[in-house]
This record gives sequence, C-alpha cells and structure tokens, in this order.
Amino acid sequence: MTMKKVILINVLFIFTILSCGPKDKKQLEPNTEPFNKAGLLENITYNLIIPSYQNLSNALDSLNTSYNAFKLNPTLTAFQTLKTDFNLAYQVYHQISPFEFGPAEQEVVRMNFNVFPTDTVQIKNNILNGSYNLSAISNIDAKGFPALDFLFYGHSKTETQLVQSFINSTAQTNYVSDLINEMRSKVISILNTWRNTYRATFVNSLGTDVGSSIGFLVNQLNYELDYLKNAKIGIPLGKKSLDVPLPQKCEAYYGQQSVSYALATLNAIESIYLGRGANGNNGLGFDDYLDHLKANHTNGTLNAAINAQFAIARTKLNAINGNLANQITANPTLVNTAYVELVKLLVLLKTDMPSHLGVIITYQDGDGD
Repeated sequence: MTMKKVILINVLFIFTILSCGPKDKKQLEPNTEPFNKAGLLENITYNLIIPSYQNLSNALDSLNTSYNAFKLNPTLTAFQTLKTDFNLAYQVYHQISPFEFGPAEQEVVRMNFNVFPTDTVQIKNNILNGSYNLSAISNIDAKGFPALDFLFYGHSKTETQLVQSFINSTAQTNYVSDLINEMRSKVISILNTWRNTYRATFVNSLGTDVGSSIGFLVNQLNYELDYLKNAKIGIPLGKKSLDVPLPQKCEAYYGQQSVSYALATLNAIESIYLGRGANGNNGLGFDDYLDHLKANHTNGTLNAAINAQFAIARTKLNAINGNLANQITANPTLVNTAYVELVKLLVLLKTDMPSHLGVIITYQDGDGD
C-alpha cells in the first residue's frame, strides 16, 4: 500500500469518527435543551411567594381588626370571631414558613413567629411587669403565634374565663396588641422588599450552587420537612426522649390545631415542589425539572415516587384525625405511622432530588436523616 493511500484511509477514518460522534452523543443524552430555570423561579416568585406573603398580611390585618373589635366590646361572640381569625392567620403562616431566605432571613421570621412550646412563665412575667423587649432573645418563645395560642385558648380555662382575663388586665390586652403588630410589621417589610428589589435578584439567580435561588428553595423545602417530621411530630411522640412522649411540645398545643397545621406545612412543601401557586394552579416546579432530567427511581420516575409519597404522608397525617397531643398518648402507633412516611418522603426530597439537581444540602438537622 502506498503512503498516499494510507494517508487517504486515515483521513476518511477521522472524518467518519467526527461525523458520527455528535449523533452518538445525542442518542445517549436525548434531552439536550436546558431546563427553563428562569421560568420555574418566576412562577414560584409571582404565583406562590409574593401572593402567600400578601395572604398572610391580609390575614394578620383581619386578626388585628377583630382583636380591636374585641377590645372595644369584649363579648363571648367577639372572642370567638377573634379566635377564628387567629386560626386562619396561623394556618396561612405555614404558606410562607419555607421561604426563610432573603428578606425573611433578615427578619428571622420562623424564630419570631413560631417557636413552640411557648414559654408561659415568660409570657405571664411580661404581662405582670408591663415592660418587655420583644426583640430580646429571652422573648423568642414568648411571642408569635404560639404565645397567642396560649392567651386565646389557655389551659383548663373556659372561654368565659379567658374573656374575663382580658377584661381584668389592660397589660394583657396591650401585650397581645404588641405581638400582633410585631408580626404585621415584619410581614409588610418582607412583602415590600420582595416587590421592590428582591424579586429581580431571586429570579435572575439561575445556578444550583450554594447561595443560588434554586439552592435556597431546595434547602428550605427540606428544612421545613425536617421541621415537620421532628418538631411537629417526632419530638412530641418521644423520638428524641427515649420514646417518652412529650405531648405538651405539640405545635398549637392549647388550640389543638396541631394536625391541621402539620397538613398545612406538608401542603406548603408540596406547593413548592409542584410549582403550585397560591391560587391552586400548577406551573413550572421541581416535578417538571426532574422529569426534564429523566430522573428515575426504582421502576419508575423519581417525580412519580415523590408524588406518591406526598399522597401517602398526607393520608397518614389525616388518619390521626383529632387532637395530636391526645393521640400521642392514646394511639402512638397511629402517629408513628405518619412519622415513618414523612421520613420516607424526606429521603426522596433530601437525598434523591438534590443529587439529580446538583444542589448541596447545607443545613444540619442533627438526627442523621
């Protein structure tokens, strides 16, 4: 074979490799188009985050209005209306709890709004002294929704006795006003920051690294699920106390809304995952992102597994059906079943999902899950 023929064969071989390479790569990676991360962030910002903060602001305004009406005319009927508005505001709060970044992180919303169990001794001392600094660390667990839960529902007190306690104490009346107004002020500040400046910052952060908007969402989504699993179910059930139940550590212990708020938390997490807006409509979410990546799990898709586990966890929480504190004592197996299903959901969202998205989980829950 002449040198000229050898060169010609080599050139043809190289040309064949180059022409086939991209086709082979396309066959191995059929989804070459990048996912619309900007669309996901825009959907969650404009259809979920901002409307949810607006909903909470409206609910707190309604709570403030009904409380002012009760102060002017402290009747049993006015008190019952007040408690209805309180429960609604507390319920709506869970829509924004997973967004503890940016403006909410600056205001430290979770620590200021929902530390439980509340410190009833500190609350009573604050009212007795008539002087307090709600920004002080010592008052973190003596304010927010849990403190109002105690003051509006009490423990072993009738509604008539609770109404009388407000009539008898101007200091108590003023304390509640201060608690409500602090939350209103913080929510208005957060909402204005989102609308004026932070929304553009958030939507334009298109990476998945630490400090990115997607990184924030995935981490806070999982933090909230950890918080649901541990603080709202596991700790009262005795998971951190050698199986000794601690029902008094339930969220909303006095108003007995623990199961309702646990479900509200699960719904808030699911809404972020699905990109489900405050109006109930589904837009671009992490479910679409995982499907775009063709993320698999066992014999199906990861998205299908996550959706199925959300449904199972919700069913088990609904099965508790009543006062969580009482069920922990009377039927701990039922509560434990819900806890186990939440653990399974956490594994999918905290381990499987981030590994496909390239997101690093940066918070520490301390229990190894």
